[in-house]
Amino acid sequence: MAVLTHFNEVIEKVRKFVGAHHHITTAYSPWAYRTVEVVNRLVLRAVKALLSEMKLNADEWPHVLPLVQGALNHQPVDRLGGIALVTAFTGLPAKTALAGFVHPTSKEVFVVDWLGAARQKHVTDLQAALEDVHHNVAVRSDKRVDAATESPKSSLRVVGQARGRRDRKSQVKFAVTRVITDYVMETQQLVPPYEVMAHHACRLKMYHEGGREVTEEIEAQIAFGDGGFHVERLDEARCVDGQDQVLVKWLGLDDEESSWEPGANLLDDIPVVFRKWAAANKEVPAVAALIKTLDFP
Repeated sequence: MAVLTHFNEVIEKVRKFVGAHHHITTAYSPWAYRTVEVVNRLVLRAVKALLSEMKLNADEWPHVLPLVQGALNHQPVDRLGGIALVTAFTGLPAKTALAGFVHPTSKEVFVVDWLGAARQKHVTDLQAALEDVHHNVAVRSDKRVDAATESPKSSLRVVGQARGRRDRKSQVKFAVTRVITDYVMETQQLVPPYEVMAHHACRLKMYHEGGREVTEEIEAQIAFGDGGFHVERLDEARCVDGQDQVLVKWLGLDDEESSWEPGANLLDDIPVVFRKWAAANKEVPAVAALIKTLDFP
């Protein structure tokens, strides 16, 4: 709010100095058509990606925010005729957002001079791969046509069978369509009825391609982001051997996999959610006893 007030004061001084009128046009107001919300979501996504890439904790986001701000300021804007914001406001030329940056904690300098050559190589490899795919598809299509022509009768064969959802050895293939959290994925069946459901990452058997190598960077990234469950809701409370426990429904897991967790741990891990749930259910005797034991309002 202080920044907005300062902006209004500066605009008012400029208006008086040049003898002009200043009116806000609705079409160009960032809050008129939820442009601010869209930009905030993009900024949040970029900050999360940088935190994961640099292996920083979530509370260290102020360290990577200047990188995102710099990328936005040096990005060409269509409304300004392809001119970056830094050029429009200061007259300075825009720079490549990934020219290089310094790690906020280790002070290690990351330089991406290899980016241009790597991009060219990836595009060339992609072009060659697409040509191979089209060639293989054409060959398989010709073989099917030849087989159908030679065979007097055509037959339908079942090449796979999807077992029930309750079967632990389910062979149904899924595709990840949306990432809900760092550990919960929204998946969709690749065969009818194309059911969409949420699964925890520990319940998914990832697709493996033999041609891909497991590098040290991949192993380090997996170790950094391994584990973790998100609470979907808190159901009920109980006291066992003097310990207050709460039944937790985990996001992406079935109701049968809900677990009783110590209330003190939940108060430390998810204080806001836990306090709201306790306040909404304080009339329940078990919850009231839990509030009294943990001594929080």
